[in-house]
Amino acid sequence: MGLDEQTDTGREISVPERYFTQPAPVREMPEHSRDPRVALQILESEMILDGDPAKNLATFVTTTMEPEARYVIENNLHRNWIDHAEYPRTAEIANRCVRMLHHLFHGVECPEVPGTATAGSSEAVMLGALAMKWRWKNAREKAGKSTDKPNLVYGADVHVVWDKFCRYFDVEPRQVNLPKGRYTVGAEDLAPQIDENTIGVVAVVGTTFTGECDDVAGIDAMLRELASTRGLDVPMHVDAASGGFVFPFSLPEFEWDFRLDTVKSINVSGHKFGLVYPGVGWLVFRDEHQLPEQLVFYEDYLGERDATFTLNFSGSSSFILAQYYNFVRYGKQGYASLVRAMDMNASALSERLAGEDALELVGGEPRLPLVIAKVRPEERFTGTDLVAELAQRRAWMVPAYQLPPDNDDQQIIRILVKINQSRELADALAEDFAASIADLRKRAAGHHVHKKVHRGHGY
Repeated sequence: MGLDEQTDTGREISVPERYFTQPAPVREMPEHSRDPRVALQILESEMILDGDPAKNLATFVTTTMEPEARYVIENNLHRNWIDHAEYPRTAEIANRCVRMLHHLFHGVECPEVPGTATAGSSEAVMLGALAMKWRWKNAREKAGKSTDKPNLVYGADVHVVWDKFCRYFDVEPRQVNLPKGRYTVGAEDLAPQIDENTIGVVAVVGTTFTGECDDVAGIDAMLRELASTRGLDVPMHVDAASGGFVFPFSLPEFEWDFRLDTVKSINVSGHKFGLVYPGVGWLVFRDEHQLPEQLVFYEDYLGERDATFTLNFSGSSSFILAQYYNFVRYGKQGYASLVRAMDMNASALSERLAGEDALELVGGEPRLPLVIAKVRPEERFTGTDLVAELAQRRAWMVPAYQLPPDNDDQQIIRILVKINQSRELADALAEDFAASIADLRKRAAGHHVHKKVHRGHGY
């Protein structure tokens, strides 16, 4: 394969010149092979247009890992973790991670902790909700009752994956709007929606929108009362995608996990505050009774009879092994130190932004290491205008979006402070907030700034 080609006019032209002066392939696969350096340069030139992950204050997903962790990932990308016969140690390490999380979440020791590694919390949510549906279905069939109208109860502060589950698996979503002036839900909000067809209730620990937590203890007390007074055995699933790797270290006395009787399953994202690149998540059950046998598949594959409980099949071992690396590397003290550092930098940023009279900070505890602010209504610019100004000033990626119903008349700015965002970056961001507000006010004084509202996803 040469690096030169003939043009229609017979002139010799180098392959790099051809590719660098023409649009990249977007619809059809190229006809001919190219030098690997050319392919790499084409791709890298496109990646320049993406944002800088170090300045991404929007995503909860991990954007930096240590060189040793990256070595683990690079050297295990080729291992298919589902092939337990060929990679038995990877399967064992995945089980170790499940056991460690079960212990971290105050599970009572049992011979074999049920749970699984997943492709992020989305798969973990689907599997956890399927387990609730099948447990409900089995109980109804045993009692000789209908199984054709299952429902799931949750607040509007959940991630969209819960709506996806209900649509994909034919479950009625009983989503409760957030009370006016509140950004989470409690027992009094969810209780009226529960009946004998409720497969479960979802509580969020560390919401996508504001980082706060539903009243998990209150919901647990309500569910126990329903069991004793009405005979309704309704389990709770805790969506701790973000909070599961934060609150055990920042607020160990905060009871949201298996210390509460009705919490039967928990999902957590390893690729968020578990500090692993995307994507890996975890589903952990309280005990073996929470996983219906109908959801476990046994198969003879590549010479070994194996049990699987996944929606996905093939996937790299690298991020599972990277999670175990982090557990060994940091331990409880290390994770506590990292969470404490994030909280301290978030507090420092919060103090700086509290001094900006254009902004109103939104409080609430317990909360993830982030800062929530609103542009005051008397200002002649919106949160959308402000984050756009920040992006232009120093390429900060900060989201501004509406809250869920019934608070969707409010637009907030959410700033996530992760471990790679040091105090220096927090101070620089605070200074850019001040400068951006000053510039927007100057422009507004010269001409009207149209207040437009942007609906964002905030994830």
